[in-house]
Amino acid sequence: MLGFIALIGFDFLKASAHAKLVNAATNLSCTLFFANKGYILYAFAFPMAVANLSGAFLGARLAILKGNRFIRVFFLLVIAATILRFAWDLLRPMER
Repeated sequence: MLGFIALIGFDFLKASAHAKLVNAATNLSCTLFFANKGYILYAFAFPMAVANLSGAFLGARLAILKGNRFIRVFFLLVIAATILRFAWDLLRPMER
């Protein structure tokens, strides 16, 4: 997403949509590869796929309704939360 924004000049909404297409293509290729090798646990994969599709559908509708500003703020909040989580994992004392 950041590449689409920084390198191509897309706004957050357009960059998010294009990033989703790239992500879907890589997920499909990985799924086909691992299915061919017999490495997929379908009892876990199907419920996860339903949850993923539901979240993607709801997220896309919310993005369309709320627009570019909402996507930018939400994206930055997720990045900040991820950085804080990594910092917490790095700085907390090791469990013995």
